[in-house]
Amino acid sequence: MKLRQITAVSIVFLGTALMANNVHAFGQCGVDIKNEVHLDGEQVEIVKSSSKVLIDEDNNLYIDGRAIELDSLQQDALDSYRENMNKYVPKAKELAENGLDLTNDLIDDVAESFDNSEAFQNVKQAVGEFFADIKSRYENDGDFVLKSEAFSSFMDNWEQDLAKAKEVFNTEFFSSAFTALQEKMKDEGGLNLTELSRQMDELKTRMSETMKAQSESLKLQAKEYCDSLNEVAEQEQQLQKKIPELKDYQVFTI
Repeated sequence: MKLRQITAVSIVFLGTALMANNVHAFGQCGVDIKNEVHLDGEQVEIVKSSSKVLIDEDNNLYIDGRAIELDSLQQDALDSYRENMNKYVPKAKELAENGLDLTNDLIDDVAESFDNSEAFQNVKQAVGEFFADIKSRYENDGDFVLKSEAFSSFMDNWEQDLAKAKEVFNTEFFSSAFTALQEKMKDEGGLNLTELSRQMDELKTRMSETMKAQSESLKLQAKEYCDSLNEVAEQEQQLQKKIPELKDYQVFTI
């Protein structure tokens, strides 16, 4: 796989890494990040070294603080680009959060079957802390931030991040499950090591099947995200033809 070829969906892995058996299953977006961009839901800010482009909520365009005069067609094109950047690009965070929610739902389902809602709180905490640590790489004062170097770093380290995610989940989850099963068996009349081993094997099989089904759902969401991101990248290319001043400030490369 070409380095950073799937950078556009890298944040998706923040949530799905806990359940992904193979990172290649999530496909390739085919776009990359050239210049840093900040999105706050309204404005678009593109940063290139010491130079900066700002598209404000009223579709005014500024390059290094200098207002660029636009005709109505240019302003309409800028409006569409600004809205789509703020609508589609940050959905990566939403997909990651969906992955985290699915993981927590899975934990809750197992806890309920053990009649022990507190047994896996440490697992949720460990997973949440891991997720928050990586997510923080893509946020700055409430803005969603894409940095080419951050994505490069992610792709350089995704194997380590994925391995760590699995280690955090597996270590915490199965340790808690083992303890919860022991306590449940004692409450029901005594500890049976053979039965304990059998139930743990059943739990591992159940977890594997559930994770596979959830991964398929997330893979579909990731593909839809990639499709929308490619459309925004193509829209950006058309925008640069209409507003030549933006040609040196592209966010995406295809």
